Amino acid sequence: MGHIGSSKDGTKAGMATAMMDIDGDSGDDDLDPTNAEILEEFGGEDAFRYHCKKFSMLFFEEYGLISHQINSYNHYVNVGLQRTFDGFGDLVVTPGFDPSKKGDNEHYRYASIKFGKVKLDKPMVWGGELNNQELKMLPRHARLQRMTYASKMKILVKVQVYVPKKIRSDKFKTGKEEFLDKEILTEDESEIIIGKLPVMVKSDLCWMKGEKDDCEFDHGGYFLIKGAEKTFIAQEQLYLK
Repeated sequence: MGHIGSSKDGTKAGMATAMMDIDGDSGDDDLDPTNAEILEEFGGEDAFRYHCKKFSMLFFEEYGLISHQINSYNHYVNVGLQRTFDGFGDLVVTPGFDPSKKGDNEHYRYASIKFGKVKLDKPMVWGGELNNQELKMLPRHARLQRMTYASKMKILVKVQVYVPKKIRSDKFKTGKEEFLDKEILTEDESEIIIGKLPVMVKSDLCWMKGEKDDCEFDHGGYFLIKGAEKTFIAQEQLYLK
């Protein structure tokens, strides 16, 4: 009679058993740079050191030493800054209270302000009365002149001035005899300079992105504030109860 569901030696059928050598050699010795076989494949110890140095240089040329700083700044100026202004929504400016008008809202003017698209220009500097124009501002100019390497921040602003107005309505349709609406007096839309934003060297807003005119060893990732280099330093603070 044949065995059903088990093998002849009593073990369950279909269960694969594998021997795992947890105390055996893990193969870490194969990665040892002093291994004679590896050195022979690279053509000797000098060739091995040359390739290690070359690979390291290629890595830093591609990604840089502080690429995380530049990538974070680029994401902020390309995405985060616009989201910040979009989050404000419509700003309503209300008039002050005047007791002589006995609270009649029709005598007061209101204003609604809405921010649109944000635009950032690359750093420029005024050329003086002789040139009467703006010139390209490089990081070395900010260092020598003790200036801030910054970008003009322009934003589209929509301003609407109106007064509240009561309008009669059909009570059977709206449930109210009258409701408060607004009568628009003026509307204006213009692009204004709202401030300046410091530019990180080698970022998307920097003139030196992808160039090495100032210094080939300058990887960027810092700001120039009044000619001095400023950078962010990550710190970890422990909270003790």
